[in-house]
Amino acid sequence: MTIDSYEVGGLTTSRLSTAVLDSLPDATAVVDRTGRIVSVNHAWRMFAMDNGGRPETTGVGVDYLAVCSRAAKAGSTDAVRVADGLRAVLAGETVQSELEYPCPSPAVGRWFLLRITRLAGPLPGAVVSHVNITRRKAAEEVVAHQAAHDPLTGLANRRLFGTRLDVALGRRGGVQALGVLFLDLDGFKAVNDTYGHDAGDEVLLTAAHRLQTVLEPQDSVARLGGDEFAVLARRSSAEALGQLRELVSEVLAVPHLVHGHLLNVPGSVGMTLAAAGEASPVVMRRADEAMYAVKRARPPRPR
Repeated sequence: MTIDSYEVGGLTTSRLSTAVLDSLPDATAVVDRTGRIVSVNHAWRMFAMDNGGRPETTGVGVDYLAVCSRAAKAGSTDAVRVADGLRAVLAGETVQSELEYPCPSPAVGRWFLLRITRLAGPLPGAVVSHVNITRRKAAEEVVAHQAAHDPLTGLANRRLFGTRLDVALGRRGGVQALGVLFLDLDGFKAVNDTYGHDAGDEVLLTAAHRLQTVLEPQDSVARLGGDEFAVLARRSSAEALGQLRELVSEVLAVPHLVHGHLLNVPGSVGMTLAAAGEASPVVMRRADEAMYAVKRARPPRPR
């Protein structure tokens, strides 16, 4: 590819094009109609240098489609999509192709938006830009986390717990049965009424911490709302799940120190086993009913 040169305001068009390209903040390359890189900007060269790249493998003259092909053979599904998008732009099937992809380093979890735009005119090809969107993705992850977690305890909320239960129930084979514990804190309302909601929050935080200390890494615990919690445990028998229920009951029975007073706020814990293929609302209702059966069987709390 050759570029005709003429003067514009004292600069040749080739020098002006280079200056404009280098002024772009995003790592950008221009490829010809075959997918071969014919120009790169300063941001592209610096990014390649910072990440161990060499001009002969990342710069002018490199076949961008061949790079994608090698990455695809190494197992990168993103590389397949990049190559497909670039071919579509070069063939005139679309004017632009975009792909968001992770590009982590050992120290930084980065995200980029790859944007491929058709370059029309007498020298057809495409402009390939890698836009750093790490800050936006981090903000999106914060929002997503907030939407799926209880703001007080940091545990999964009802929505996320339901999703995890749906996924677990949808798996067939490998897990003989799933265990679900449904519990609430007895006497919690009295703590709020007597000592205030800040004291109640301390009880909820302590209860959440205690639950996490007795669970296996593969188990999941959620605050469903108010003083209700649920546990999803991958247990293979009623006996093992019963042992977990007793352990949960024991840690919740430890008194809480509230405003200088030791308060008993134990938990009523119901349990149920669920098989793959069951509907999650049915399983949760069964666990809820088991919890209320435990609560009814307890002697009345002294006033």
